[in-house]
Amino acid sequence: MMRPGISIALLALILATNNASAAPSIDWLYPAGAKRGTTVEVTAGGKFDQWPAKWVCSNPAVAIKALPTKGLLAVTVAPEALPGPCLIRAIDETGAGNAKPFIIGMLPELKSREPDDELASALLVPVPAVVHGRLEKSGDVDCFAIELKKGQTLVASLMANHLLASPMDAVLQVVSPQGSVLTQNNDASNLDPAIAFLALENGTHIVRLFAFPSMPDSSIRFAGGDAYVYRLTLTTGPFARHAWPLSVKADKKEGLSALGWSLGDFASSAKKLASNPSGQVLAGSDNWANFVPLMLADSEPVLWRQGLDKPLDLPVSLSVKALGKEAAILKVKFAKDTEYQLAVWSSGLELNMFPSVRLIDPAGKLLQTLEPKELHTDLDTTFKAVTEGEYRIEIREAHSIISDRHACLVHLSKLTPDFTLKLGGEAVVAEAGKAATVQVTVGRMGGLTGQPVFRLEGLPAQIPWSTETDKDPAKPFKINIGPVKDAKAFTGPVKVFAKVGNLPEKQAWTGSSYPGLQVMETWLHLPPPKPVDKPSDTPKKVPPK
Repeated sequence: MMRPGISIALLALILATNNASAAPSIDWLYPAGAKRGTTVEVTAGGKFDQWPAKWVCSNPAVAIKALPTKGLLAVTVAPEALPGPCLIRAIDETGAGNAKPFIIGMLPELKSREPDDELASALLVPVPAVVHGRLEKSGDVDCFAIELKKGQTLVASLMANHLLASPMDAVLQVVSPQGSVLTQNNDASNLDPAIAFLALENGTHIVRLFAFPSMPDSSIRFAGGDAYVYRLTLTTGPFARHAWPLSVKADKKEGLSALGWSLGDFASSAKKLASNPSGQVLAGSDNWANFVPLMLADSEPVLWRQGLDKPLDLPVSLSVKALGKEAAILKVKFAKDTEYQLAVWSSGLELNMFPSVRLIDPAGKLLQTLEPKELHTDLDTTFKAVTEGEYRIEIREAHSIISDRHACLVHLSKLTPDFTLKLGGEAVVAEAGKAATVQVTVGRMGGLTGQPVFRLEGLPAQIPWSTETDKDPAKPFKINIGPVKDAKAFTGPVKVFAKVGNLPEKQAWTGSSYPGLQVMETWLHLPPPKPVDKPSDTPKKVPPK
């Protein structure tokens, strides 16, 4: 029966709206990765109105084929593929959807299996290995059995919330066969746990994990669901905690090492795996179980040490370990009325230090205390020296915590004219027969003036485009593309470049802080105009009077 008050025309409109196809969207991928040189079947959760969709990956060594069953994919990773995270997305006739991370690994990989909630049903895992799993329902617990020898160090590291965006705040435990918890962790890297456990006896040990919701709710129980996917690395071999120093000069590896377990000579075996436009690099070695981020620097890296009293020349890239309440002191000579840029990275390098920075002038006066605006963020600021002389910069851990993961990289340089380009989104779908708008925010620094000159790549020559500026320079530029005038739609990646003044041209990107996860183009969908109803040549019948 039709509800009162709803006309047939309105009902038809509602049905047409509900049945209209939307661009594909991915909520999760399971498993969320694969080893180099393998083909795996991956389930994609999300909305796919048109199947099979076309699937693309940011890593050209990854091939994706949609299988007949909706949501199933065959993902083939070439043996020469660069390890690390990449991005997968689906495209159909309605446009491109969102991108989701997919991790290319170096270790053997396997999937968890149920039941594995109890110690007795734990899945035996030959290490080293990566286990792809999912906490499928509320109250779910996953257990894995590892054979250890006395004196071995087991590293268990979970990837879930931070890179995979799983809605979970997980807990990792190492449990004895008798059920005693030997050690546990819940927040080694943001909300993802990691454990390094030294075995005191031979025998089977259990790695157990469970999770709470990453966004707390009113329930007090272990959480689970389709999106609670994870990637668990288990190894007694080489595993890196972080690089040291935390920066490296471009094309140089001398003096580079890493902290962790069974690593060997990192400087001779390190390889660049991926990078992003901010200068962050992902690096590792073929025999490692993981990879670590570090920054490319424009100067030789410096390690802070006691007695570092001589003023340092700028630019300087200084790696600092947390000293509890004690501060690491950096001395530098500033010129009068000159602007400087100070950046302090820790969270962006997968470390846990919350830096507190004090800027002190030549007379010993405290000018500023600088800290990140919130947890799990880094510090990037500019300031002007009003007097000439020797300034002191004090760097300490705000909560006086000392651990292997509490370190930071301090970069200080004179502020020079420069700019950044940030894409407003990774996919844009236009209305039928209308133009699409791609927004690009231009960040200017160091007194840079002038209007950017844009250039697009990937757009067919017959599709027009123009730029639209706002009176407020802080607001994004609008690049209006289209419309398509013929009957054929356009769907594809469009890259945006710009020059400002005589500075080198740059490419716009979304600004992800993790190498391999940045989006370097906007996937654009321009539908053709809607067909126009032609007038009928058949004369209308006139009803008799």
